[in-house]
Amino acid sequence: ANPTAKAHAFMIKEAARQSKYMMTEEMEALAAELNLSGANAWEKLQGTVTSQMTVDFELDGEVKKLPIPALINLHSHPDESVRRRAYEAEMKVWESVREPLAGAMNGVKGTTHTLNVRRKRKDALHTPIDHSRIDRPTLEAMLGAMEASFPMFRKYFKAKARRLGKEKLAWWDIFAPSGNSRKTYTYPEARDFILKNFNGFSPDLSSFAKRAFDGNWIDAEQRDGKRGGAFCMGVPVVKESRVLSNFDGTLDQVSTIAHELGHAFHNECAYATGKTELQQDTPMTLAETASIMCETVVMEAILKQTSDPQEQLAILETRLIGDAQVIVDIYSRYLFEKEVFERRAESELSADDLCEIMERAQKATYGDGLDEKYLHKYMWTWKPHYYSAGRSFYNFPYSFGLLFATGLYAIYLKRGADFVPDYKALLASTGEGTAADLAARFGIDIRSKKFWEDSLKIIGGKIDRYCEL
Repeated sequence: ANPTAKAHAFMIKEAARQSKYMMTEEMEALAAELNLSGANAWEKLQGTVTSQMTVDFELDGEVKKLPIPALINLHSHPDESVRRRAYEAEMKVWESVREPLAGAMNGVKGTTHTLNVRRKRKDALHTPIDHSRIDRPTLEAMLGAMEASFPMFRKYFKAKARRLGKEKLAWWDIFAPSGNSRKTYTYPEARDFILKNFNGFSPDLSSFAKRAFDGNWIDAEQRDGKRGGAFCMGVPVVKESRVLSNFDGTLDQVSTIAHELGHAFHNECAYATGKTELQQDTPMTLAETASIMCETVVMEAILKQTSDPQEQLAILETRLIGDAQVIVDIYSRYLFEKEVFERRAESELSADDLCEIMERAQKATYGDGLDEKYLHKYMWTWKPHYYSAGRSFYNFPYSFGLLFATGLYAIYLKRGADFVPDYKALLASTGEGTAADLAARFGIDIRSKKFWEDSLKIIGGKIDRYCEL
């Protein structure tokens, strides 16, 4: 009957459901205090170790001291010798710090397992599924469709290998550019590129992004002591967002900024409609929808604007690299984390164990699309997601976001501008319903394997076009 309570009914009921999986108040307080010197400390150790490392690397005839994010970004360098040397340098770096990072992984996963048992969770997936506001049938339907799509992605890997004059891709070739790949963007050029293509989807989105650029919300430069990757965080007190990225001028990094601005626009939709903090509590599955939609808008727009086959090839390559990461590589990360949790429940895992699990997961997903002699057994060292006790399986929500956004984009292509108000309303309300209920607004059944298969077919069309070019 209370209007305020009614406005927050979903979150109140959700809190009641999740309260079944809490220990006593005294035990929860103890766990929270111990976490500061336990899992939190292990997470900080991983962040500190990986962010402070630099590598002396010869680039363009000059030896430079590169932070790890800059070294990793060389995966997409057009020169294979640079990519291979960067891969080899990276392997040596992770080899030198693998023991403390293995210790950190054991500390985080061990803590999480212990608390899951105490809180009577079924398994390590139980909490992430609930936090994602999906159910197991939804996850199984999506993962099943993803696994069935691996031959399609291996077709892409093999086509790329042929283009590079190889039988199979080595790990350092996965991110190799194609076509007119030497084109780079200055930061102002990237800004104009994003604003123009956002405007084609929605003037509101473009206007918002301009506000973000003009307000200097984006920390884009690469520098020593800075973590790799990219993220966006909301600042509710001023109703703004802040973005971290490591911009290097590539089309991929332009796409990354568009991705993070999607998160910021998601925040803006909630701020603009007066949603409270509780009403804005969005699960990862739906949080990734807006960001991937913005990526799609930018990349699809530029693909349509060019008739040059080499430029089309470069754009398709950028898109397919990203899609393959979110479907194939993230599935390998899912398999890795699942096995780590299962084995950590029995004993501690050595660095060798973690490397072996990672390589096996990569073989299961990439299959004969990659050269098994050159995988990336140290992928577990630098991905911060593995080291967060509160964010286990911070992987499959990205796949959900890509495929859900792809399905929504297909609806947008049919409906045009009329789609945008409904889409903005969806973003504003992602903290107020389950993923299945919110998807149903657009006639989408996420428990059906067919929906996920249909989204993957759209990606399959890009692979076919890539192979033709």
